[in-house]
Amino acid sequence: MKKELNFWEKTKKFFSPIKWDKLVYFYGLIIYFVWWVDRIIHVLFLERIIHYLELRDVKMFKYILIMYLIYIVFYLIIQVLTRKKWRTEISDTAIKFIQNIYLKKFTNLNNNHIEKFWTWKLTAIINNGIDRWWRLLDMFINQSINVLISFIFTGYMLYKSNDIFLIGFIGVYLLFYIVSYYLNMWAIKYRRKRRDNANYHTKNLVKVIMNKQEILQSDKISHELEILDGYKNKEIFYNKKMSNFLQPLFEGPNIILSLLILVLIGYLWNSYLLEEITLSTIVWIVSALIIMKWSVEKWIMFFKDFTKEFVDIEKLWEFFDNSPKINWYKSWDIFKYKWWNISLKNIWYSYIKGKKILDDFSIDIKWWKITAFVWDSWSWKSTIAKLIWWYIQHDKWDLVIDNQNIKDISLKSYYKNIWYLTQEPSVFDGTVLENLTYSVESNVDNSFVKEIIDMSKCEFIYDLPNGIDTEIWERGVKLSWWQRQRLAIAKIMIKNPKIIILDEPTSALDSFSEDKITKAMNNLFKWRTVIVIAHRLQTVKNASNIFVINDWKIVENWTHEELINKWWKYFKMLELQSWF
Repeated sequence: MKKELNFWEKTKKFFSPIKWDKLVYFYGLIIYFVWWVDRIIHVLFLERIIHYLELRDVKMFKYILIMYLIYIVFYLIIQVLTRKKWRTEISDTAIKFIQNIYLKKFTNLNNNHIEKFWTWKLTAIINNGIDRWWRLLDMFINQSINVLISFIFTGYMLYKSNDIFLIGFIGVYLLFYIVSYYLNMWAIKYRRKRRDNANYHTKNLVKVIMNKQEILQSDKISHELEILDGYKNKEIFYNKKMSNFLQPLFEGPNIILSLLILVLIGYLWNSYLLEEITLSTIVWIVSALIIMKWSVEKWIMFFKDFTKEFVDIEKLWEFFDNSPKINWYKSWDIFKYKWWNISLKNIWYSYIKGKKILDDFSIDIKWWKITAFVWDSWSWKSTIAKLIWWYIQHDKWDLVIDNQNIKDISLKSYYKNIWYLTQEPSVFDGTVLENLTYSVESNVDNSFVKEIIDMSKCEFIYDLPNGIDTEIWERGVKLSWWQRQRLAIAKIMIKNPKIIILDEPTSALDSFSEDKITKAMNNLFKWRTVIVIAHRLQTVKNASNIFVINDWKIVENWTHEELINKWWKYFKMLELQSWF
């Protein structure tokens, strides 16, 4: 059931990073306090300068100018130090802290749930949520101190002049924030509609870009432009509706405070002519009001940005609060191996609730053997691999590994003994050596790495610009498909797991490369339980046992030689693969 946070829960959660690392935000508090007090100090110096000018006290005038110069230099030194050290460290540390907490949470989310999201969408949720969270929290502390200092200073100045002004100022201030709050709440409704409309506009824009040739052939560009114009017209409509609320929100305080300043200037000027106050007092009070006006304008802009961007933080919270967790990653019993038998007993599984992929599916996989699974196309053939790997969890009944129910063992200990090579080769942004040794806990000898490179037929590594230290970029874009696949196989050889699952391991290789890789893998397969999923039957011909599955039912189960003599489904698949 979807969990919704109320206002106080959201408030508590929003400020929780301060509790996680008090020192970081204490430094930020000090820095912002110094920044905003600096503006008040300038006003105080200005007041004293004008005061001594009025008195024609040359000695004190020169003295206050020297003190003002010393303060400016002193503040400049503080700014250099805080921006060079404190400010940079505070920002980076705070973002890092939130990021680490949520990425740790992410690794422990249930993959049945994660499988429903595209990678780009998960990246956007996490990255935008963390970035907005720190930025808005930082801005909140900044602007809160700004308004608080300005409010106290302005209130004090008005109180010194006339306590009625102070009461009026507080009343106008409270009324302004109440009205601003409700105006912004009304604007939010149209802002959300505008955001949804923008998403649809982007979707159709991508459609035009991705289907250029078909649109050209069908002469549909006018139709597509009409659709995009419709979304733009809606955007204009929403912007007009929002302006009805945002215009008074932005301009109202500016007009009110400007009028208040004019009224006060008139009053103060009259008091000055009656010699009830000095010119320096007028400068003091008017400057304070101008600072207050500027602070309020800054707060309004922050409030607008806050309500607009807070949705990204809510998406982050909603995703993590409503995603089921893996509860047995470190808990439960340590996985112990002996025979490596794998047994799926009456397994039920569905990607979407109510639509079963596996229904009472059972199979036994023998230890220290190569077992192959051969499917028809679009038969969800990777599902069984992900279940055994325990990347996803079945809905009902038992998955037993080496006489241990996988629900009763620690995943951390299990993952040390199994490796799954997916159809998308597992490589990441880093050097070749970092990719090869990432899953190994101890240092790897260079001679062993070279041996693995030769065994996995990855000699292409020596031809790269920096050899084994070459950066291959995100998802290995510097490498061809077959190079990434070979590199992924080399990673398995270095990891040296007890159970190996290969999902179409040679799908991107030419026949000569496939034969070399197959021979290399046969050396790796000794004394291990190996599961191979393949369409290309060349890959599975040496398997000890081949399961032919149709519509999630085992229709044939023998060795390669036995299956081709049956002249059944496996034999027909061989005929279609004429190269074999």
